[in-house]
Amino acid sequence: MPYCTTPEVALTPAEIERLNGLPGAAHEVKPVMECELEDQHAGLHMALAQAQDRAHDDVTNWWLTWGDGVRRVTHEPTCRFEVETDAAFYCLLPVEHDRAHSDGERWIARVSSAPPARRSDRD
Repeated sequence: MPYCTTPEVALTPAEIERLNGLPGAAHEVKPVMECELEDQHAGLHMALAQAQDRAHDDVTNWWLTWGDGVRRVTHEPTCRFEVETDAAFYCLLPVEHDRAHSDGERWIARVSSAPPARRSDRD
C-alpha cells in the first residue's frame, strides 16, 4: 500500500525551534514533512514531526496536520492497533487515522466496522 502522494510541506523555522526545544525531544526535527497516511486517505494530511519522551513507556507524538486551508501542530494519541505475528506490528499513526494501519515499514488494511447488511438491504 503506497503512502499519500501529496507534495512535501516545509516546517517553519518557528515550528522547528518549538519542536526541537520540547523537553525529552526524541530526535532532531526534519525541515520537510511527507504525509504518512495511505494514499487516497480522507481528511487532512499528517506527518509525525516530533516524539517527546516523558517517562517509561510514555511518549507524546506531535503531528503536523495540513490541508484545505488548515495547518497545525498537535499532539495525538497513538492508534494502538497491534498484531502478534513473526514480527510484532504496532500501528504508529494517530488514533483517528483513515485507511490502513502502518508501523512505518508495513501496512495492514483496516477491517470494516460496518454492521452486516440486513436482508431487506440486499433485496
